[in-house]
Amino acid sequence: MLKLNVTFLFVLVAFPIAYAILKRYLFDPLAAILQERDRDARTAAQIHSESVEALSQTVARAEKELARARQEALKQREALRAEGRSQWEKKLADAQASARAHIDDASREIQAQAERSSRELPQQARALARELAEKLLGRKLVA
Repeated sequence: MLKLNVTFLFVLVAFPIAYAILKRYLFDPLAAILQERDRDARTAAQIHSESVEALSQTVARAEKELARARQEALKQREALRAEGRSQWEKKLADAQASARAHIDDASREIQAQAERSSRELPQQARALARELAEKLLGRKLVA
């Protein structure tokens, strides 16, 4: 049978006292710290998920605005290209008109010189023929 000795009684008395002391000064504060840590971790996870959601919304909004800005820039670039093309075509037309005018002026001048030469050529030919004949004959011709 079981012998009751003082050591057994001491253990029966010391264990509940030690448990009460450890519970009060170790287990309860440690449990509170762990619960606070768990609560902080859940709060941090919630804040993280809210931050990720806010970041996603901000990125989506920024991408939407960037796409809008790109579209607007494309429209402006096309408008500037059209304006540049229009100015280029106008300058090209002006240059072509100026070139045509210069060509027409040069053609008229060449035509006028050709007509003058055509009128003067027979007289010059006669004068040269007369001069040649005078030199060959060695005397001045009359008439």
